[in-house]
Amino acid sequence: MTGPFQSPRDRVLWILAHHGGKMKRSRLRAATKMREAYLNPILGELEREGRIRISGDIIALEKVI
Repeated sequence: MTGPFQSPRDRVLWILAHHGGKMKRSRLRAATKMREAYLNPILGELEREGRIRISGDIIALEKVI
């Protein structure tokens, strides 16, 4: 559930989870309604934490076991 109190990080993860676990960067940007300048640091942080994988233009959720 997205809402005004959801953090931008949670919004990115929620959108990825509800769109099959992977999306093109441009489509993710449109879905989150974030400018690339705001989205890129969030994606970098999530990648460093191991929550997502970035491969070229594709952003994918990492499997959590």
